Amino acid sequence: MAIVVLLVGMLGAVTMIDTGNAMTSKTKAREGATALARSVLEIARGVPYRQLSADQLVAELGGRPGLGDARHTVPGHQIESRGFVYTVTPTVCTIDDPVDDLGEADGNVGYCANSAVLGEGETALDRNADDYRRIGVTLSWTLPGANGDSLVQTGVVTNPVGGLGPSVTSLTPNSPATTEITSGSTTNASYRVETSAVPASITWSVDGARLGEASGGGTSWSFSWPLGSANTPQFVDCVYVVQAEAFDDKGRAGATKALTVKLNRRAPFPPTQFNGGRNLNASRVDLQWQANQECDVDRYRVYRGTSAGVIDTVVCQPTKDQPMECVDDDPPAGVTLFYQVVGVDTAPAGGERDGDRSAILEVAPESANAGPPTTPTGLTVCTGGNPGCDDIDGEPAPAGVPVLTWNESTDSDGVAFYRVYRDGNGYDDRLDVLFKVVDKPLVFMDATASGAHTYRVSAVDSLFGESVLSGEVAWQ
Repeated sequence: MAIVVLLVGMLGAVTMIDTGNAMTSKTKAREGATALARSVLEIARGVPYRQLSADQLVAELGGRPGLGDARHTVPGHQIESRGFVYTVTPTVCTIDDPVDDLGEADGNVGYCANSAVLGEGETALDRNADDYRRIGVTLSWTLPGANGDSLVQTGVVTNPVGGLGPSVTSLTPNSPATTEITSGSTTNASYRVETSAVPASITWSVDGARLGEASGGGTSWSFSWPLGSANTPQFVDCVYVVQAEAFDDKGRAGATKALTVKLNRRAPFPPTQFNGGRNLNASRVDLQWQANQECDVDRYRVYRGTSAGVIDTVVCQPTKDQPMECVDDDPPAGVTLFYQVVGVDTAPAGGERDGDRSAILEVAPESANAGPPTTPTGLTVCTGGNPGCDDIDGEPAPAGVPVLTWNESTDSDGVAFYRVYRDGNGYDDRLDVLFKVVDKPLVFMDATASGAHTYRVSAVDSLFGESVLSGEVAWQ
């Protein structure tokens, strides 16, 4: 009797152990399937979008160590992992997101069963009907003495270029074969374009502005960028982004290519609108000019002389990031002065290079000016957003902006403009200038203000004589 009882107890224990081992094996198999499915999805995300299909994904697996077909005699793709053999069945389908309207099926990869599609008679409004692709990975396996099991994981890959058109795979300079053009004799720059598939057309652009179409055939094309002569350029010395984009017969584009091209074909052109005159305050001379169009100008140099034939004394060198202004703090008094300004860039071989000099500016002695304008009066400040604080057109000024107003000054030479000073009365405290608009009040808004400030204004005549500064007003 005791033996029977002991046998029944042992059989129960053995059954429990066997059942536990089976559950452990089943759990390990599912864990392995989960990890393997995630690996397959990551591999799918690395496949070029245009080539992403179930067949291509199987081919990719075949080239990866440990993921190749482990049972060539068995239908399907078998992967042996962690002691288990899994049958991998990938699926890839296309989804056309209706948010950007619907388009016509490309035919490369079929639509997913639940994807929105064009109804009969509806017009395609989306040039790219392939917005993203859904990848499904089904893994099935069988354990000894058990029924088969399976697991499904899905993922989504978004179309990276927004279209299925041909991609530009290469954009290279042809003549000259460089991205830095320094020769003044170069009037055109040509480029070669290679594409991933035969395009219907290729457009090229400079700094985002489309300038033309490339010519060619097959997957090899070219275009020429007309620069103009160095002295009468269509494109001045600067850094530009040249880009090519290919389209298929449905107007769809793939990935683009771009090159950064630097032009440095000549020394800077002479600065324009060079003006100035005796300030009449501490015998200073105020000078100003228009910034050059070339973006490779690093700084400007202002030269002074006491005769038009010899102008060689450097009085200031503002950088391109500073206002195009100069104050000659120590000019000779009682004589006519002569000034020129030049742009300075970096020569192709290195080192600073003076550009062409501006027209000569002749500044008469102090005695040529009958006197500075009258001092501005009635300076007030208010804060935009409050009643009665209006802009030049009588409309409410932007909230929180200090708004200055004052009375007009007079001068026998005519008031040319007004200067606004902030937090002081020195040259570095000059904030901006204001030109009088006919039949409009004098209104200046300081859009850069933050915190507390004080303001003063002056009037400047046509000979650059500057009045005494107005009284000070405070704002916070």
